[in-house]
Amino acid sequence: MISIILPTYNELGNIIPLVQEIHRVIASYDHEIIVADDNSPDGTYQALVDLNKGYLKPILRTEDRGFAKSIRCGIENSNGDIIIVMDSDFNHQPKYLPFMIDAVQHYDCVSASRFVYGGEMNSMLRHYLSWVFNIFTRVSTGGKITDSLYGYFAINREVIELVDYHKIFFGYGDYCIRLYFYLQKNNISMLQFPAVNGERVAGEGNSNFVKVFRQYFIAVIKLVLKERI
Repeated sequence: MISIILPTYNELGNIIPLVQEIHRVIASYDHEIIVADDNSPDGTYQALVDLNKGYLKPILRTEDRGFAKSIRCGIENSNGDIIIVMDSDFNHQPKYLPFMIDAVQHYDCVSASRFVYGGEMNSMLRHYLSWVFNIFTRVSTGGKITDSLYGYFAINREVIELVDYHKIFFGYGDYCIRLYFYLQKNNISMLQFPAVNGERVAGEGNSNFVKVFRQYFIAVIKLVLKERI
């Protein structure tokens, strides 16, 4: 069983075509798609309910909301032997899913990277800033992951259950820095593969780069102060 975890907030224009594309791409695998919605005012959750597909499991979160907490909620409500976490806006391209599913049967975790040869982002400025920050993260924590910010990964259930969710799933994308940090401390085997960033179908993403990177910087410093790998 493959469990796809999609955290959402105001993704009405993206989530239905994304769910349908994911289902099409992995139709040959036993799978479920879990969408943990943070009570989006745009009707995202109701649209998923109205879609009424057996493989789709929408969850409405009205308390203790947040991006990372939505991912944790999805994981805790999943049934899969393999868990895959994706963004809900086509930033993470579904076409990589069959490769990830097949590869994670030979590794503990398979992670998409924009900074392995062949990977890229559409914005050169964002690509450069993210690349520099990932170097900072590796040097600071002693880790080896080339892209600790992307958050597109497949992992075996028994592997992710080795880590303490309370130490990881809070905040925004910085949860992924913490997740990879603690996974590496458990000496897991990880395959990194090149991924090209996708394009949103509708809406706009988070454009406050300064605020986001400040949050990520603080997350790295806190990890370093606790314990290096």
